[in-house]
Amino acid sequence: MTQSLCSLCNLCVPNTLMVSSNSNKTAEILRLIQTKKVATLGDLSSNKHLVGLFSASTKATPRRRIIDTAGLLAKQGYVSVGLLDNEKVFKITEKGKDRLKAHQVSQEGLSITERWDGRWYLITFDIPESKKVVRNQLILTLKRHGFINYTKGLWLIPYNPTKLVASLRKQLGLKSELRLIVAQAIDSDAKYRKHWDL
Repeated sequence: MTQSLCSLCNLCVPNTLMVSSNSNKTAEILRLIQTKKVATLGDLSSNKHLVGLFSASTKATPRRRIIDTAGLLAKQGYVSVGLLDNEKVFKITEKGKDRLKAHQVSQEGLSITERWDGRWYLITFDIPESKKVVRNQLILTLKRHGFINYTKGLWLIPYNPTKLVASLRKQLGLKSELRLIVAQAIDSDAKYRKHWDL
């Protein structure tokens, strides 16, 4: 599928969710740390699944890359680091749990039926800075499902996203922070109809 530049969304993104392999790797490290409650460097670097994920690199050994990634996750605030019996240990933080939740959302097979019922659907949200990871994942998910930024704080699509919104609320832990607005008409209707070939 070729992508073409669009004046409304800058780059039309296909409606399939694509997640980078780096995102998968960091999510797997976070998942292991969360499962163990507290994980040592040995737990991480000897885990066969992680070693397999990190083995594609020719620049460094999988063990080295796992250790470097865990260190980066600590610098970014996704895990906390401590010492237990003179061994470095990692524990997932609330920010890390949010990132893991956001990754799970991007992995879900959420979809929107592309059938226009003559109405416009707008999504707005109020997510605090402390939940920046969740907010960014929400925006990325909306873009990947074909939403465009109608105006500051409003995301537009002509297809009914009710199921997607319900799923996002549940998976991201958003209740009143995420709102769906249904409109019969919008300003500049013609240019948006052209964008979606309606």
